[in-house]
Amino acid sequence: MKTIMLVDDDPHIIKALTDHIHWSSLGLRIAGTASNGLDALELFHRLHPDLVMTDVYLPGMTGLEVTQTLRKEHPHLPIIILSGYDEFENARAAMRWGVNHFLLKPAEVEEIESVLRDVLLEQDVRERHERLERTYKQEIGRVLPYLRKHFLHELLTTRYRADELPDERISYVGIRKGSPVRAISLQLNRPGFLTRMKERDWQLLRYGAADIIQETIKEQIPHMPDCQVEIVDYSDRLFVLLLFAENDDLEQVQSLVEQMIDQIFTYLKLELSAGIGRVKGHLCEVMDSYLESREALEAAEFQGGRRVYRYQSSEGVESSVTEYSLLLRQWNEAWVDIRPDLAEEVWHHIRSLLNGGSCNGIQDVQVVAVSLFDTLIHSWNRHYPMLTPPLAMSDFLHEIQSKYALQNLISWLDGIIHNWLEQTRKEMGEKKSNKLVEQVKRYVELHYAEEISFEAIAKGLFVHPKYLSQLFKRVSGENFVSYLNGYRVQKAMELLQSGNYMVYEVSEMTGFRNATYFSQVFKMLTGKSPSEVG
Repeated sequence: MKTIMLVDDDPHIIKALTDHIHWSSLGLRIAGTASNGLDALELFHRLHPDLVMTDVYLPGMTGLEVTQTLRKEHPHLPIIILSGYDEFENARAAMRWGVNHFLLKPAEVEEIESVLRDVLLEQDVRERHERLERTYKQEIGRVLPYLRKHFLHELLTTRYRADELPDERISYVGIRKGSPVRAISLQLNRPGFLTRMKERDWQLLRYGAADIIQETIKEQIPHMPDCQVEIVDYSDRLFVLLLFAENDDLEQVQSLVEQMIDQIFTYLKLELSAGIGRVKGHLCEVMDSYLESREALEAAEFQGGRRVYRYQSSEGVESSVTEYSLLLRQWNEAWVDIRPDLAEEVWHHIRSLLNGGSCNGIQDVQVVAVSLFDTLIHSWNRHYPMLTPPLAMSDFLHEIQSKYALQNLISWLDGIIHNWLEQTRKEMGEKKSNKLVEQVKRYVELHYAEEISFEAIAKGLFVHPKYLSQLFKRVSGENFVSYLNGYRVQKAMELLQSGNYMVYEVSEMTGFRNATYFSQVFKMLTGKSPSEVG
């Protein structure tokens, strides 16, 4: 229940208001009364009522002076003037100080109650609006960062025209209007020996990298006047920085990124590569700067991590960059479904580039080598998860550090790749051999009750009978006749134990055309005669 303070120097007026106004039905309670202006102020500060009703002419301090004082401290406090003097100047002063209503004595009870209801309704509407505004500010404070990131992510993936990005939308999400913008792609390099780590551990490292990026920006932004930096969490390995600045100092930007790279490697032992796009004049062009930054990052595929790469126009880029990117992509594709002949051909092209000195140094060749070997490991683990790879990643990384001479490194890598190709072809051959044997066994399952010709099976599989016979024995550990007899006897056991067939019937049903021979084979394999089992 809200409270009201009554101020009047006439005790009869106070009593009349107290006794005749239905305060409880209005949702009001009289907090206190005062007979002069000074007491009214003292009482207000002690009781803090929700409404004030006061006369104009009071001893010591007028009701208008009380109103003026209260308005300075409480601009939204509802104040009602109840005066016996119909003076225009008083009414005008009351309006000037924001008095809600000006009533003349004597006022009817219904009129006073009606005014009080209006004042309470106005106060309720205002308070509700204030609550909504507070809630909105709280919610928008939480939602706005998300809306800004979503908007910026959208700009990196969707091409807009300038007229499709109104200033109101840009301002609403907190982006500086009209400033040139530059995109910088920051790519975390997840090396081969980290790919097996638990996803939770990788996400913790990634979170740590994001934290270092944010802290570095927070530390350096005071040294970059008139600059706004936004971070877009683009993908599992990629962050994109957007720099809004009137005067973009490229050297300062590169220094900022290099500091991030050093910090992430120092504290997390993760390599970070960065590609810097060119400055664009309008926000709708930020996608172009982003694509340039990604194109600059492609150099990291063969030049290595922990570096900053600036975008260069196509005429300034060496053809070897494109060649390496294309060849590494072909290398990966060759090992997706294991095509060793294609992989060998691609390696010959890569080896030719390496021998031609297209890389900047021994470290660049090492980076190419790690990339090639990482693909080999991934392919092997995917296709032969139960087999140990020809060379472990840990051994590879240990050995590569000891290769200081370029030709020595290339020759060593050539040996590893050719050995890997040989092992792969061998496993593929084994797989094919196992598949042939499985097909022979499947044929026996379907036709064991018939007369079976091994030569016919070999012909159907388009292989020589002698080769198939040797292969079957090597893979299964027994010759074909032994396997066939064993399978037929197993089926005969099942039929005899059912009790539904005679011995001679079972003999025919399992492909033995001679009952005597059937009995001999059966006893040789089981130690019992067919009649003993049936």
